[in-house]
Amino acid sequence: MNVKPRVLLINPPFHRLKGFGHTYYPIGLGYLCAVASKLGMESRIYNADAADINEKVNYSENYNEKIKSHEKYIQALTDSGHYVWKEISNLIRNYQPDVIGITVMSAKYASAIKVSEIAKNVNKLIKVVWGGPHPTVCAKEVIDEPLVDFVVFGEGEKTFEELLIQIENREDDFTKVAGLAFKKDGFSHVNTPRGMVHDLDELAPPDRKSLIYPERYFADSFGNMITSRGCPFLCGYCSAKNIWSRKNRYRSIDSVISEIRDIKSKFSSKSFYFWDDSFTVNRSRTIEICNRLINEELNIIWGCTTRVDLLDEDVLRLMRKAGCDYISIGVESGSERILKIIEKGISVQQVKKAAQMLKSTKIPFEAFFMIGFPDETVSDIDETFKLMKELVGGTVCFSIFTPYPGSAQFETAKRYGLIPDKINWSDYSHQSSENYFVKDISRTQFKECVAKFSKWVDTRNAKDLRVGRLFSRALNEFPNLVKRPGLAIHKCKTLLGIFKKKILTHD
Repeated sequence: MNVKPRVLLINPPFHRLKGFGHTYYPIGLGYLCAVASKLGMESRIYNADAADINEKVNYSENYNEKIKSHEKYIQALTDSGHYVWKEISNLIRNYQPDVIGITVMSAKYASAIKVSEIAKNVNKLIKVVWGGPHPTVCAKEVIDEPLVDFVVFGEGEKTFEELLIQIENREDDFTKVAGLAFKKDGFSHVNTPRGMVHDLDELAPPDRKSLIYPERYFADSFGNMITSRGCPFLCGYCSAKNIWSRKNRYRSIDSVISEIRDIKSKFSSKSFYFWDDSFTVNRSRTIEICNRLINEELNIIWGCTTRVDLLDEDVLRLMRKAGCDYISIGVESGSERILKIIEKGISVQQVKKAAQMLKSTKIPFEAFFMIGFPDETVSDIDETFKLMKELVGGTVCFSIFTPYPGSAQFETAKRYGLIPDKINWSDYSHQSSENYFVKDISRTQFKECVAKFSKWVDTRNAKDLRVGRLFSRALNEFPNLVKRPGLAIHKCKTLLGIFKKKILTHD
């Protein structure tokens, strides 16, 4: 009789190594944990990016500080005595997994290597499996890493299930597992890709109960959900189409409502966020979800991410009525020229119209902006800055362009000689001080632009945060806030600052 392998799924540290708190539930690992549980295997999720409740970390959204703190991440990668690496080592040693699955984004590549090294030092027989966005696009590069035994690329649930079954049965022929890369006899093999899951209801909901250190999370940390997969758009800076494909696939609305009820019941979550690439891409479905939320009196508040060309006032008013209190919209640039180059598929006028609709429907929003595209000029950046100033009613998410493998803009940067043959992925992050991929702006001038933008955005966001949303969520988070004095103080200061502004300006 085969002994079932014990599985540990790890989100490698990144924000935590920079000194920032980031209490999010790693939903991708939740889906994989559900796969292992279905097979009767003991499986746990370890988010190594979630700080201990007594750990001194910064919970602010200050972009200037985030950019400056990137150096801490670089330093931590070579500091084997760092307390986070020790925590990871002790946990692996105590849990004694047979299989470790690591989810890897490009910026976390070096951190994932460190976690893999720690795992092999604890027990060289541990099977190390990488998956996620970066391994999906760079499967051949990743499987050539000495510390990596398997790579799950593409949509991972079915591939991971077949891999675990073969490991349990001690089989060593992995050639028929679609979507898998592996090593055998000193050679790397990359199998054929796996087709997408057509019926997303076939997938078990993410396992939210198997988290290690559950005390590190808020009730609302568990409210992150995915209701669809796929993105039909061609944004040149994004590689999502390589992971989910361009075809939208939807969960049934019954399954979405059922998961919301389950999360509310088990975790007392009242705030939710739908992490679909573009939540409102299917207008009729958006309307149906909103009507279900209203008619079934679920009484939740929620947010989503979408595009400015997928919004209209009627839908927004219904979303507001259904509890939507926050929408993230992708803008990226205020330059029509750059919007065309990056194939965003929107215009500046559409951005302004969407912002006005959001303001009139009283839905706070966050606008994603990015500077540093390969073809960008100072004039283009000035136009982006101008548009930032014109948008009212929302906050700004500020990023420095990061060329992700598999994206069109990565190829553009490569063609211009802005990316070296040997890439140090630890420098590639939206808030990395090392990001510089512009051919017509000097490094010094670009750094000046970054400093100017980050400081302005921090000031702008401090003024435009919405009291109602912060206050309602703070109340729901209160049981965990008392365990995190640093975060509680930060939230209180933010609320007091906003109240002061509103009282003085009668806003």
